[in-house]
Amino acid sequence: MTPLQRLYRTKLTLLAVILTVLGVAFLVLSRQANLATSVPWLAWLPLSEIGSTLFGSGLIVVAFNYVSETDADERANERLRKVLKEEAPAIRDAVIDGFAFAPDALTDVASPQTLDRVVRNTLAIRLGDQALADDVYADLQAQLLRTRERHEGERITVSLAPWDKGPAGGAGSMFVATVRREYTAHGMQPALRFECVSDLAEYRELAADPGGTRAWYFEPIAGLDAASPEVFQLLEFTIDGRPRPTRRSKRSGGQSYTVTLDGQTGSDGTAEIAYTYRVLVQQHGHLLFLDFDAPCKGVDIDFTYADCGIRHVNVLDFIASSQPTRITRSPKDVSPPSVGVRYGGWVFPTSSVAFAWVLERELGPDGPLVPGHSRAHHTSGVSTT
Repeated sequence: MTPLQRLYRTKLTLLAVILTVLGVAFLVLSRQANLATSVPWLAWLPLSEIGSTLFGSGLIVVAFNYVSETDADERANERLRKVLKEEAPAIRDAVIDGFAFAPDALTDVASPQTLDRVVRNTLAIRLGDQALADDVYADLQAQLLRTRERHEGERITVSLAPWDKGPAGGAGSMFVATVRREYTAHGMQPALRFECVSDLAEYRELAADPGGTRAWYFEPIAGLDAASPEVFQLLEFTIDGRPRPTRRSKRSGGQSYTVTLDGQTGSDGTAEIAYTYRVLVQQHGHLLFLDFDAPCKGVDIDFTYADCGIRHVNVLDFIASSQPTRITRSPKDVSPPSVGVRYGGWVFPTSSVAFAWVLERELGPDGPLVPGHSRAHHTSGVSTT
């Protein structure tokens, strides 16, 4: 028996005792012969009838309590089961509709772990595969939930030109890539760091950092490494059109630029970000990567390569989506030659767009590659900025 049932039985017994005692008292008073002379007004009351009623009610309450309590509980449970059975579809539909059209209500009553189970199970129903749903959701969490920053309408321009401070060809020959990125940022980090390193392990660690770090990898060559001022330069950084100061620091095998953004964003954490940087890329690396460090809705990239001795540029878009990526090329007689990449959907972190080129001097008279050269050396520059 539950505490509530014990309390109910105790109150009912107490009521029966009180009614029985009062009934007996009224019956005793009705038998007093001198009552009419000592208390005249009581003679007008039907003391006998009142006493009988109270006495009988007390006994009935006790009898009803002990005889029909089990049956009463069973009838109440049966009525409840019947109501729930008849109204369960309506209740279910109301709850589902409420969560579907008012998702904030779901967050008020469910923990993050419960929400994760709801998403995984719902995805498993749609995909028909629980293991696949678990893996897909875990991967999506790793990409999206590691940072609250979101980008919108990112515009990237890349201008490739020969580097005149090194050899024109062979080992140590470089291109200068001037990159400008503009986007609307939501949920900005309090500070941004631009890192250039010559250690691949350090680069991978920095690239996976969700705390507002943009990384660039440069392979040491021809007396240059990531700490050299010519290898990486942050030329400009603006927020809502206002220039922000940058602080450069140098260390063995690397350098970094830091920009603080505290108090510069709007009340909703939204700001227009634009920055320009210049990097060196090995000509024989044949590759320039543009990575994305935060989820971005809509990407527009223009890549130009005037006077670089490049025969052709291939675009490798590592963007997993059902929407196609649009790639455009300028006509052959237009200068400077350019390649455009347009994508209107969401680009997630770890996605990237790469430009791979073929140099004129690496082609023989009939077009094949000259022996000893390769079109794909993955040792030039890798950017996540």
